[in-house]
Amino acid sequence: MRAVVVGASSGLGRCIALGRAKRGARVAMLGRRLERPDPAPGDAPGPVPVRCDVPNEASCRPAVAEAAESAL
Repeated sequence: MRAVVVGASSGLGRCIALGRAKRGARVAMLGRRLERPDPAPGDAPGPVPVRCDVPNEASCRPAVAEAAESAL
């Protein structure tokens, strides 16, 4: 399973992203604040943080490209 979660810096988005990663998904965590997420359990790859400010269109294309390259 693969996932891209927007708004994953904190709150519900972070919870969803980390939950998917704990279940074995390869997750790209998009958010304005770039922090290293908690490591994934076992052999699963950890979630990949990607800086993205969705209202700023110029930040979206590179963020999606980075997410596709690194996590997906």
